[in-house]
Amino acid sequence: MKILKKIKLNNTNYYAVIELEYKQLESNFPVLRLKNYKDDYWDGGDCSILIEKIEENYSLKKAQQYDNNISYMADIVYIYDRMPFISGVKEIIFSNNMAVEESYISKEEIEKYIKEFNVKMNYNDNFKLSDYRTWKF
Repeated sequence: MKILKKIKLNNTNYYAVIELEYKQLESNFPVLRLKNYKDDYWDGGDCSILIEKIEENYSLKKAQQYDNNISYMADIVYIYDRMPFISGVKEIIFSNNMAVEESYISKEEIEKYIKEFNVKMNYNDNFKLSDYRTWKF
């Protein structure tokens, strides 16, 4: 299952693509978990709080530390550095209430970009969606 969570940075709406799957607990009770992430805890409310913090603390200057030339990639990497569990980022541009343009960049493409262009990251290997103390803004 994939869900999209909106992230508004300045006047641009991005959508974090998050892959989830159902897993069975010991009691045969199904729970929704992050797919393909080491700490698979999932809570939509915690994710919404994280997104609020990301939006509140965003600045062009912070994003430009990732890419000073391409603002789209600066924003994408800014999001990815704070939400390492996402599987990609989508952008949908609307005009007159109709989608007129849509783009999508996968986690693999983001990581390739980071590697190829030596983008300095603030990797947070201890990130856990369930622990606010591990979040960065």
